[in-house]
Amino acid sequence: MGRVKDGYREFTKMANENAEAKSLMAGWNKVIQFIVEGEGEFYIKFENGVATFHEGKHDKPDVTLKGPEEVFYKMLTRELDPTRAYFAKQYTIEGSMSDAMKFSRIGAAVAKTVKS
Repeated sequence: MGRVKDGYREFTKMANENAEAKSLMAGWNKVIQFIVEGEGEFYIKFENGVATFHEGKHDKPDVTLKGPEEVFYKMLTRELDPTRAYFAKQYTIEGSMSDAMKFSRIGAAVAKTVKS
């Protein structure tokens, strides 16, 4: 396992314990696929207000995020803003942009609970 996979596995646990994230996840049944250069593929499934982490590739993800391991790690640690990184073409988004933005809002909610 790599630091990005480990980080998003922890992110999933934290999202399920965060009141703001849980309210954003309620009724949002989506799959966010990650293709991370140097770490491989994994996805986070949001269903019935719960996030779950899965290894591998989902058949029909709603959003696919692709890019280098370092970019995803910096976004995960909030060293790099996901929106700025996207517009700087540091990673790509395929699929629903509105779902990608909602995932980013869930990430921001989780980040508020992380101690610096």
